[in-house]
Amino acid sequence: MQYPEKIYYNGSIHTGNDFSAMHSALAIGGGKIIASGDDQTIRAMAGSQTEQIDLAGKQIIPAFVDGHAHPLEGQQMVGDTDLERADSAEGVLQLIREAALAQADEQWVFLGGIDLNVFGSYPTRQQLDVALADRPLLLLGHDVHSGCLNSAGLAAAGISADTSDPSGGIHEREPDSRQPSGVVHEAALYRLFGLIPQLGPARYPQSLAKAIAMAHRLGITGWFDARVDEGLLQAYANARDAGSLKLHVSAGLLATPRHDPAVQIARFREWKQRYEGDTLHVHTVKIFIDGVTESRTAALLEPYPGTDDSGLALWQQPALNEIVAMADAAGFDLHFHTLADRAVRMALDALEWAASCNGPRERRAQLAHLQLVHPDDMPRFAPLGAIASVQALWTAAAPALQALYCDILGSERAGRSYPFRSLRNAGAMLAGGSDWPVSTMDPLEIMQTGVTHLPADHPAAMPWNPDERLDLQVMLQAHTLNASHALRLDECCGLLPGNEANFVILAGNIFALPLSGLNHSLVQATVFRGETVYRASPN
Repeated sequence: MQYPEKIYYNGSIHTGNDFSAMHSALAIGGGKIIASGDDQTIRAMAGSQTEQIDLAGKQIIPAFVDGHAHPLEGQQMVGDTDLERADSAEGVLQLIREAALAQADEQWVFLGGIDLNVFGSYPTRQQLDVALADRPLLLLGHDVHSGCLNSAGLAAAGISADTSDPSGGIHEREPDSRQPSGVVHEAALYRLFGLIPQLGPARYPQSLAKAIAMAHRLGITGWFDARVDEGLLQAYANARDAGSLKLHVSAGLLATPRHDPAVQIARFREWKQRYEGDTLHVHTVKIFIDGVTESRTAALLEPYPGTDDSGLALWQQPALNEIVAMADAAGFDLHFHTLADRAVRMALDALEWAASCNGPRERRAQLAHLQLVHPDDMPRFAPLGAIASVQALWTAAAPALQALYCDILGSERAGRSYPFRSLRNAGAMLAGGSDWPVSTMDPLEIMQTGVTHLPADHPAAMPWNPDERLDLQVMLQAHTLNASHALRLDECCGLLPGNEANFVILAGNIFALPLSGLNHSLVQATVFRGETVYRASPN
């Protein structure tokens, strides 16, 4: 008989698989779940060396899995910056001055996680020169799709009136001239990252350690890193080999339309063979199809109001079909950035093409973000094996952002934003994610928002698009079992015998607590493969 190493009893055990089951005790051993049930039955399994832990009424739920985030990159972009004062133009300018002092030895001054809209429109080089004129500056928007340079930054990056926009990117220009304004979007932004030492590989180990600690503090034992190159893969592999990657990492290998698809897929197969193992999973190709609404780079089926502009599709459909079919044939899953309805349709069409080329197999593609989805496309998800990767915190846009969406999209389309309940009703699986550092990584706060459609700090506001609200059970499943399934972490799909012992101990039963109390403060401990990797400090 296998005696449990630990038994947790006198609590509320939610396995994640059966909402009607009433368990009070859980037995684990060898990093796995052995059994759950009532106190008497489970405690009778104990041997002389079994540690018995009184939960004193606390709740155990499956550990959270973040189905879409940028954890290591986010730590480098946001770091330890206090962004509380970044709610006004003057506050951001003061943060730039402080960053310049703190980064006195750096070639560039870099500040990330900023809401660029606090300037009214994205700040130009002249506005940023007021805070910093003599050193190159990159100010990165919180959505990581747009950034702003001061004049010295433009010069250091070699961007002038003669610089052409890269494929899939935009250098904004000053009115009636070719002179760059300092605002850059998409590929024009990403090409700058290699110039910024603060974003370089030398900082990866420290940033990854911070990211893992933050995840454990929030009850997270797995994530999908949604933009990974070989340098990041090496950093993850180093941490795994050192024994410090105490969570599951699924890597999104970034494909671009600027390189030969066959060469890219061959490279990804080589990376998979070289780096995959244990807690590092290398089986997903990540594809950006469009941008974001705020910069009007989201790809729409119908133009933005008052224009003939339908946004920025980074791929042509034939090229997208080609690389998706190649990746699928090589056994990779696909993960798409699909903000708006044209991008969603392009991704579904590409998956349909891949299925016609390669025949049936169990596909677990994900379409992420989904602010707009045409109703005709919702029933296409499930038959194509497409999973909706949802960031429910965005369903509670503040009034100013709601007004901005109405202005950019028109009121009818803005009123259809984030149709997560409609997608689920149409048969799509919902997998929860944060897109941190764009928004909080706290899954409990995200779950609360998906149920209420209210900002956590404005509980008396009117819910935005309330018909798309979801039940708490649905949100919990999205952030645990469904996210695990989407990432092929099949041994993490609930607290069933034989599955990994990855769970969270909460101070109270989330199904009995007021929704306003759902946040990281509930997390008392996080357990990964039977090891307690986080324990809250006693009050």
